[in-house]
Amino acid sequence: MVDAEDLVIPVYLNQRIVFDLVAVLEGGIASVTQVSQTQAQAAGETRHIGASFGVSEALSSLLKIDLTGKRDRKSSDESSTTTTQDRIHTPVSLFITLRAILREKNYLKDIASDTTLAPGDLVEFSTVLKRNPLVETLDSFIEMIDMFQAFADTPQKGKGKHANEMSQIKKQMGSLISSLKGGDTLDLTTPALPSSHRAVISLETRNLNDPTMSDLVDGTFRVVGKVTRCLSESDGAISLNRKSAINRLPPSALEQFKTAFKAPELAEMSLPDLEWEIPGPAIQVLPIAIFA
Repeated sequence: MVDAEDLVIPVYLNQRIVFDLVAVLEGGIASVTQVSQTQAQAAGETRHIGASFGVSEALSSLLKIDLTGKRDRKSSDESSTTTTQDRIHTPVSLFITLRAILREKNYLKDIASDTTLAPGDLVEFSTVLKRNPLVETLDSFIEMIDMFQAFADTPQKGKGKHANEMSQIKKQMGSLISSLKGGDTLDLTTPALPSSHRAVISLETRNLNDPTMSDLVDGTFRVVGKVTRCLSESDGAISLNRKSAINRLPPSALEQFKTAFKAPELAEMSLPDLEWEIPGPAIQVLPIAIFA
């Protein structure tokens, strides 16, 4: 029986991990399941057989008594029909199967206020997801440059140099974003979970339903994944720039970089607060699925 909570809409699904875990838990998995149904059909014929007890029709009619013995005889011809169906799992149905097995075996932890977490734990939690704030800020600047260039007048004398400068800035920001994303991976952050931990979710962009993540951020989703790092309040922080050269800059340089985004000219823009790291208590999670 499928419950209402199993009717999920995934925005991120790592199919390879799902398939591997189900295969491990079930000792292998068949991609096609054969289901046989047998139906029995019976064609019957009923005949009425009567017998008289020797009472005259006149007497029986007078007394309103039917003294005729009756017996039914039924003959049947039964046949069976067997129907074979092939059922193939979709990635989502296979994930639902995996989730059910993990819950049945008590391998999946629902994060609550009293949940103790450690690296290696399989967890599920509901939260609001946010992109890496530095990446989001730089993406916003690039979009504004594109908009400015699209609506700008035809370059006139003296404006060509300004346009070249804008293009150069855009190129530099694009290079920095690529460094921050670390190739095909991207970090999402969460507010404090019921266990008081904040989570850094490191996902692979190829497993996203929408590469632009327009259906992923600024909403409440459920996350199923594996904890790869767990920090207490005194254990430091998880850097959001650990995959880029920015993480190697001295603290003073990072502060100057952050100050540049607080310039009065940018005060009216709705930019996210820049965070370089997520302090403990915090967990780093490798997601299996993110769904609504």
